[in-house]
Amino acid sequence: MSNNILWVLFFSAIFLAQGCARHRVTIETKPPQARSGVYHVVEKHQTLYRICKTYGVDIKEVASINGIMDQSRIQTGQRVFIPGAKRRRKVEVYIDDVVMESVEKEKVVYRKLDFIWPVEGKMSDVFNETEDRRHTGIDISAPIGTPFRASHSGRVIYSGNTIRGYGNLLIIRHSEEYVSIYAHNQVNLVDEGEWIERGQVIGKVGQTGRASGPHLHFEIRRNNRAIDPLLFLK
Repeated sequence: MSNNILWVLFFSAIFLAQGCARHRVTIETKPPQARSGVYHVVEKHQTLYRICKTYGVDIKEVASINGIMDQSRIQTGQRVFIPGAKRRRKVEVYIDDVVMESVEKEKVVYRKLDFIWPVEGKMSDVFNETEDRRHTGIDISAPIGTPFRASHSGRVIYSGNTIRGYGNLLIIRHSEEYVSIYAHNQVNLVDEGEWIERGQVIGKVGQTGRASGPHLHFEIRRNNRAIDPLLFLK
């Protein structure tokens, strides 16, 4: 091969290299900037709705970011990323949430739900639906430590003290429609998930939570709506 051809090939190679360099496509390898926010660890009986409301964020956005397909189903201990949040917040638990999350569909069918009085004592406050004096149950005064009973058979869906104002609290589901509530207890004697028989001792009267004196606060709810217990008690 002649020297002229070699020189032509040499300069052609240089020209192609320079052209490729000018048109080289660079691939960005730097990861995108992390989104600001915090992780909220789900505690027992907390709902995604209440978590998002507490943090002031859109529930659909949070569900999408965290890959939550069913907004009504999150697990205790689950880490939920809250976009834009600066700090972790305390998420309150509400009776409405506990009742609604209960998927227990008891198969026992009662002809009539005859509730018994959970404890003997003087009725110190009555059921009232008016806005200015709203009271969702009745209060039965009794000495601290007095045992009280389940008003009807059912399964315990809540036993704890994480609901503001109620102190130590028990909620029993009797059917798909009905639950009963026992509050301000000195101590709860049954645990969540237990089946309780009508008349079984389930706790002791106390003064926990927002209570001006020792008494049992007792509620009956139908489809999560409080109704006057005196309509049912025998």
